[in-house]
Amino acid sequence: MKRLLASLLALLLTSALWTQEVQSFKQHDMKKWGIPAGNYSGIAHIEGDRYALISDKQEADGWTEVSISILPSGDIGKMQFIAHHFDVRTQGRARDSEGIAYIPRQGFFVSAENDQQILELNMDGAPTGRSLAVPPCFKPANIFHNNGFEALTYDARQGIFWTTTEQGLKSDVARLTTHDSPMPTLLRLQSFGMDLQPRQQFAYMTEAPATARKPRYFAFGVPELLALDDTTLLVMERELNVPKHYNRARCNIRLFIVTLQADQAIADPSLPLSDRDRSGFLQKRLLYAFSTKIHLIGKKNYANYEGMCLGPTLANGRQTILLIADSQNRTGNAFFHLKDYIKVLLLP
Repeated sequence: MKRLLASLLALLLTSALWTQEVQSFKQHDMKKWGIPAGNYSGIAHIEGDRYALISDKQEADGWTEVSISILPSGDIGKMQFIAHHFDVRTQGRARDSEGIAYIPRQGFFVSAENDQQILELNMDGAPTGRSLAVPPCFKPANIFHNNGFEALTYDARQGIFWTTTEQGLKSDVARLTTHDSPMPTLLRLQSFGMDLQPRQQFAYMTEAPATARKPRYFAFGVPELLALDDTTLLVMERELNVPKHYNRARCNIRLFIVTLQADQAIADPSLPLSDRDRSGFLQKRLLYAFSTKIHLIGKKNYANYEGMCLGPTLANGRQTILLIADSQNRTGNAFFHLKDYIKVLLLP
């Protein structure tokens, strides 16, 4: 009971700090600024107007550098493609890179679903040979296909990384969350220190899927995390539902705030999360939610958001967050093509 009361108190204190509403700017198609088509699954702020993009279907391992100018209002003024920083030795056999985190004056760490590793790259995009020491519970054999590491964030103030899998581990949930099995999934939010060793794990429960239309394509889970401060994470929950003929396709994005407390950490990582009492999962608060859609007659703003990072803090003190969508390399047909969208949110 004490643990539950402490969690509720922390949540109330966090909520009190967020008294304004989140402001959302419109989506921008990066094509208008000449940004190459991609499968953009992650974004990281380097410094100033420099940002790194990662794609889950790159021709080689590495990262893409762009500049992003933010207006005084917080919206994007313009973007510019700078360069691909690819490791030519991996041409044609790149990892399924999903998340990217920048370490100041050092380089990047990149998470991948296909090998369940989080590897360090230098500024030229080449591996340094270092990697985060991923706990055995996250081994590929314990991952449902294509539902491994996507999220990756780094808290430079503490020197701590955070990651999680898109859906629950086989040892924690009986099956994937799907349209036919519309249940929450159970996740382990895993931290690592600058020594690259694992630190604490926290139990997190997603919402259940919201859409009921029978899909041609369905995806669900957590594609991204974002460290906001020493004890606060922003968790992106994404639900993608594309019907057989694409009409009324929908992507729902829900952003939740969680506050981390040491006494809520998982004490015994070997125990399945399905055996854990609900009070042992992190308390969360919905910060913002939005949907994008395809209506063959009407609005076509569909975007599958997978990455986010902190942008600059504005003169009025409000923090910008940049979100980036995966267009599957601007896939489409004669009637409609997906776009490489980017958008900005202003935190309260």
